[in-house]
Amino acid sequence: MADAERIAGRLEELWQIAHGPGGGADRPAYSEAEAQAMRRVAGWATELGLRPAIDRHGNLWALPEDHDGPILTSGSHVDTVPDGGRYDGALGTVLGLELVADLGRGAPETGGGAVGTRDRAAHDVAPADPGARPALLVCAAEEAPRFGAGTVGSRLLAGTLSEAALAALHDAEGVSAAHARERYLAALSDVPRIEPPLQRIRAHAEVHVALRAGPDALGIVTRVAAPRRLEVVIDGRAGHAGEIGMDERRDALAAAAEVVLAVEAAARAAPPPTVATVGALSISPGAVSVVPGRARLGIDMRAIESAPLDRLEARIREAVADAGARRDVRARTTLVRGGDPVALDRDLAARALAAAASRGVPATETWSGAGHDVQHLAAFAPALLVFVPLRGGESHTPQEGAAMADVLAAADIVADVMRTRLDAAPSPVESIKSD
Repeated sequence: MADAERIAGRLEELWQIAHGPGGGADRPAYSEAEAQAMRRVAGWATELGLRPAIDRHGNLWALPEDHDGPILTSGSHVDTVPDGGRYDGALGTVLGLELVADLGRGAPETGGGAVGTRDRAAHDVAPADPGARPALLVCAAEEAPRFGAGTVGSRLLAGTLSEAALAALHDAEGVSAAHARERYLAALSDVPRIEPPLQRIRAHAEVHVALRAGPDALGIVTRVAAPRRLEVVIDGRAGHAGEIGMDERRDALAAAAEVVLAVEAAARAAPPPTVATVGALSISPGAVSVVPGRARLGIDMRAIESAPLDRLEARIREAVADAGARRDVRARTTLVRGGDPVALDRDLAARALAAAASRGVPATETWSGAGHDVQHLAAFAPALLVFVPLRGGESHTPQEGAAMADVLAAADIVADVMRTRLDAAPSPVESIKSD
């Protein structure tokens, strides 16, 4: 059983590392603050008898001593959005440590008797199957705000983000994600290095605070949406606002306005929970007395099935072309990030729902519109994602809340599920992508 006092204390320690102007957690991707949090987690892992190490992407692995066989990993991330919440990422990381302790305590000894006490280190206890041991995996740079791209550490692991693409990502100060990673790794130079042991992962679990208000129940996630992003550039003709007649105008912003409304209409016509957002819009020259000559839009599309996402993209592309033709401007649409929804392991989800029912804990199958590291790790092993209900406030803010009773219930259910994997046959990894 997870320890409520220890969980609360560790969440508080991570919360206190760095704060933004609004008082929220402020540990940007590949920053000194994220490195400090990783080091703190590595220390806790060492106390459990694990061997912490950092891979070349900045992800933290904490593996059992004297064990080179299959592992059951759990964890989340420790970076945050600006002025972020106490639980996002940190909760799953802290509960990953609890899972290691719980699986160790709860496993029977080889001779069949009960195992020791709650304070025994994980490496002092042999799990049910000596070939499988619990471990921690905390992925780096999960949050998108700094570089405009999220789940960086896990995507680098999966080979879906290249080193070249990493170097092309920049923050508001012009620092590339690749350079930021170098500085981040330098800040963790005292932590041993490791080649990612992806082929050893038998199953992976992540607990995360829910990102939207929902049922008063744990959420067992079966599908995760992947963002698919478009850039639209519209070139019209700039001119003095007082000298260009209305019938002469080739206004790029007016065409962009039509595109924005068309994106909204296309998403509303798609089956829920398909969504689309124009989250970025810039115009030039950008003067109040000048007709806009260029508009640039960033569009984010998400769905939990590939077919509606494909149809939505096609409709948006058609709407952009129509607006360009109607207003006599040049309109170009470019795919800047491809992505398809990910189905998580149905067996693990079913086991989690059954474990919740056996414990009398309300739980429901659900989906995630936000991306998570687990969706990329699912390429290597069966994966489970459990949402803890959001209590009070909103996610990703200082007011983000979760009830300890829900946290403990999620920890117990994940432990129940992962314990069943200790004696399961290893899941083969057909191929490991590299950079």
